[in-house]
Amino acid sequence: MAKTKRRRWSGAALRAAIFLFLCLSQVAPAPAHAGEVEGVTRLRLMTSVTAHDAAPFLAGIEMKLEKGWHSYWRKPGDSGLAPRFDWSASRNVASVELKWPVPERFDEPDDSTFGYRDEIVWPVVVTAKNAAKPVTLVLSMSYGVCSNLCVPGEADLTLAIPAGAPHATADAAAVQHYFARVPVAPADPSAISARADGKHLVVHYRAAGEAPQLIVEGPAGLWFGKPEAAREGDVVAYTVPVETSGTATLKGARIVLTLSGPATAVEAVRSVE
Repeated sequence: MAKTKRRRWSGAALRAAIFLFLCLSQVAPAPAHAGEVEGVTRLRLMTSVTAHDAAPFLAGIEMKLEKGWHSYWRKPGDSGLAPRFDWSASRNVASVELKWPVPERFDEPDDSTFGYRDEIVWPVVVTAKNAAKPVTLVLSMSYGVCSNLCVPGEADLTLAIPAGAPHATADAAAVQHYFARVPVAPADPSAISARADGKHLVVHYRAAGEAPQLIVEGPAGLWFGKPEAAREGDVVAYTVPVETSGTATLKGARIVLTLSGPATAVEAVRSVE
């Protein structure tokens, strides 16, 4: 591996190790109130319905950030800290399913991370155990936010939803907006393909209009660099540098492709040809 590549790996690993050390070395949890964690102006649970019945309903976790700050996706990238959500103390809950809206790429020299700038609502699909009783959502959350520096935080949040006929709340539109940003499989499976080309992954995405950002996830031993996008008619071609370690090989690898743009929220699993 060339020297420049060694610096990239060691730089990313060092940043991740420093961030994790800061998070784990806190003597006491960070305060739950937004504004007491630098960069976070609002952090709360919200719901799209005034009450619940037997049907699953949408709730959400809203985080608003100061300008220039961002939080992280389920895969934070080369550095950063993915948020963690613990719902175990919730009451009258059969299931709580958190959804991940498509993130942005934040590419800097030797470092690529994935997350959300300014604000994010993580949608949550909630199903009650007993439709005749209130639901109480109790969330213990840990997270990281970054600007020129990175700050870890923790919060304990609670929200009660009474039993009854559901009607839309003032927050319903925001929750629905971010729920619509959760990626889905392409309507036409042939619109996305992936093949190996030497030390690069080539991804073709057939779509008019924008060239969305691409995030690639793969098995251990494969590292995917910053994609270069070029439009070829109705197809966007992404060329992604790939590094391997150990016995990992690109050809035949099972990868997850996430495409994110103002009008795009797509996710597809492919085996590299």
